[in-house]
Amino acid sequence: EYELDKNIGRGRIYRVEHDTTKRGPAPRMLDETPAELVAHLSHPNGWWRSEAQKLIILHRDTSVVPALKSLATSGAEPLGRLHALWALEGLDAVDAKLLTHAMADGDARVRAAAVRIAEPLMVNDRTLDSAIHTLAGDASADVAIQVVLSVLHAGHPKADAIVKTV
Repeated sequence: EYELDKNIGRGRIYRVEHDTTKRGPAPRMLDETPAELVAHLSHPNGWWRSEAQKLIILHRDTSVVPALKSLATSGAEPLGRLHALWALEGLDAVDAKLLTHAMADGDARVRAAAVRIAEPLMVNDRTLDSAIHTLAGDASADVAIQVVLSVLHAGHPKADAIVKTV
């Protein structure tokens, strides 16, 4: 009916939408401050979350670290907490206390990300060991697999025992 099959070789990308689709406002993230971008980390649209995370890291503005830590520890949306953790990692602002809290999160994606982000600290920081041992018995297979991968990659001194636990 629309002869879309006739438009060959022009590099067109078509968006197919239902007649009832209502588009929201387009983001203007390039014009926003890093503090304003933090709010987008919990947006339902994945592109908004990823783009906000990327821009926060590219700005290298550490004044948003307290807001990111607050979102990572007490945000309502699990994906918002996840993106806040990765933004903090990108700003080199993670610490053992934050990661221990994230390893006890109710969402498996956040727990697995916390283990992965903790890799550089695992070799020398023994304060994470208790949380890592707890996650070795996690009900989520994804978390348990990430524990195995991270302790082996990081060279955790008790990696063999942790792997056997999993």
